[in-house]
Amino acid sequence: MPRRGKGEGSIFQRKDGRWAAFVTVGYGPDGKQRKKWVYGQTRREVAEKLARLLPKAGYNLLPATPRLTLGQWLTRWAEERTRNRNLRPATVSNYQQYLRYLEPLGHIPLARLSPLALRGRFAELAHLSPSVRRHLYQFARAALRDAVRLDLLQTNPMDAVDPPKGGAVRPARAWRPEEASRFLETCRTHRLYPLFYLMLTTGLRVGEALALRWEDWQGDTLHVRHTLRRDGKLGPAKTEASVSGLYLDAQTQGLLAQHRQRQAEERATAKPVERSMA
Repeated sequence: MPRRGKGEGSIFQRKDGRWAAFVTVGYGPDGKQRKKWVYGQTRREVAEKLARLLPKAGYNLLPATPRLTLGQWLTRWAEERTRNRNLRPATVSNYQQYLRYLEPLGHIPLARLSPLALRGRFAELAHLSPSVRRHLYQFARAALRDAVRLDLLQTNPMDAVDPPKGGAVRPARAWRPEEASRFLETCRTHRLYPLFYLMLTTGLRVGEALALRWEDWQGDTLHVRHTLRRDGKLGPAKTEASVSGLYLDAQTQGLLAQHRQRQAEERATAKPVERSMA
């Protein structure tokens, strides 16, 4: 059998003498390939037909079948986003909560999902806080937007759902200089005084401050590289802008040096912890 030419796709001769070829035009919601076949009496004829098909080749999902439900798509979308974006545990936990909120609509075939059904569900969730409803809205809209991009839907039904109205938000209030000074004076003898001082003078978030290691301090620069997550593990800083070097004045450097010395003394005098044999 002659070898197929470069770019011709899969061309072969059948047992009955006819020539055949196929090209993968996409993948269905079940993950299986969808192929388009062409046939002809000669290899040249099939190659010409295949050439007209090649521009349609790709890896897009084909339109949704009635078997793909909203619940299946939302679960799949959340899992892929979690895996590909290395989301924080708190965000993953929120996603699971959003899936539970939308579960009453989960049985609806994705292709038959209507704005009216979504509006009704959001009306039923009016008792939730404005923040939760806003994030739920963004979650559903983003998931269905991706469904449109993958040709699973023609339009995004969330476009016809009004965003939840925000509730009253208490404005943030920062300490005045005299209040910050009073706090530092009150906790001056506290063991974590250097931590409180560092957070007030640099603006570090709690997670960023708790994730600091001594190697992050180099001369007059403090490098913010991690944040301490709720599960007790180190994760990346919250934003790219957070990963930066912070200037430390001489007073702050002296305070950190004293704290490091105190830690060394505590380790030297601490009794070894007995490990259980169980």
